[in-house]
Amino acid sequence: MTRKSGNSRPVRQSKAKEPVPKKGREPGKAPTSYDVARLAGVSQSAVSRAFSNNGYVSPAARKKIAAAAKTLGFRPNALARGLITRRSRLIAVVVADLYYSFYVAILHQLNGALRASGFQALLFSIPSGQDIDDMMPEVLAYQVDGVIMNSVRLSSRAPALCREAGVPVVTMNRIVDDPDVSAVATDNRAAGRLVGRFLQAAGHRRFAFVGGLADTSTSRDRQAGFRKGLGRAPLVEMGGFTYDGGHRAALALMRRADPPDAIFCASDIMAMGAMDALRFELGLTPGKDVSVVGFNNAAETAWRTYDLTSVTASAEELSHRAVEILAAMIDDPAAGPRRELLPGRLVLRSSARIPKDWPVDRPAQRPGSPEEKTADAKEM
Repeated sequence: MTRKSGNSRPVRQSKAKEPVPKKGREPGKAPTSYDVARLAGVSQSAVSRAFSNNGYVSPAARKKIAAAAKTLGFRPNALARGLITRRSRLIAVVVADLYYSFYVAILHQLNGALRASGFQALLFSIPSGQDIDDMMPEVLAYQVDGVIMNSVRLSSRAPALCREAGVPVVTMNRIVDDPDVSAVATDNRAAGRLVGRFLQAAGHRRFAFVGGLADTSTSRDRQAGFRKGLGRAPLVEMGGFTYDGGHRAALALMRRADPPDAIFCASDIMAMGAMDALRFELGLTPGKDVSVVGFNNAAETAWRTYDLTSVTASAEELSHRAVEILAAMIDDPAAGPRRELLPGRLVLRSSARIPKDWPVDRPAQRPGSPEEKTADAKEM
């Protein structure tokens, strides 16, 4: 096409050029999936499938994509992908008492189980004295795909807030009163019952229970099971799930006119406080003068300082089952609540007298199970 200029000489108009795809990216800009696609010679959707592991990508194409991404320094934007898929792949993990090694072990196991399932943990630690309900709006503001709660200071309201927001929730090592909330926990009643029978079989006659918090199912169920195993009510003091609380509770029990010769504490940290009170305040020897049993089998229980007999609650098994239940709820929002109780086992150490012929690895049996009926018959 030509046109005439002012001096009537024909001028050829240049034809617009088609943009040429660039091999690589513009300087100063972060690389995108389109840059990776151009360099690898594949479609952008292939790059997306390769990094999301969602859909088929041939091995040859995957190799090209990986090489291009490495050359460009490309990193997938998980948040941007979440806007498209409406899945953040973030799981809020709400915990308390991180100074206690058992909860640190659970957090470590949870993180590994979540990553293996394609999720990323987002940690929320509840400050001492703060109500967990007050933290829930902040938790839900991160558009998490699900919530795992692991705290003795857990109310029934906190999981309900998640369900009202349409966010799946699982409680760990704690069962709230709401039957619509999924949970995985140690069978606290069966474990408490096992401890009661263990201490009776060792020849003890005066029993005490140091509870955690009166309004938590964890403490109530361990106490109820202990009473069932003994066939009578033990002396009771509350220790608030703390070392100092266990220390104070032991002193109060031992200064009674009828002090116990066996103490079952609802947590290891309280049992360690109780042992130190017996040794350093009263001059007694745990395991000889008074038997002491804890719960959770935290790392400190194996220290020579304590050598504490304790009910083991597997942090690994609890964590993996919690993630499996939550992942199933995320995949199928219509799925009903699931509750699983895992058996506890006694780990025998020197803090408690060991009955003659007591099995080294005797698990706690569910009430009414055939194994429990057999145990009942043997003890009659």
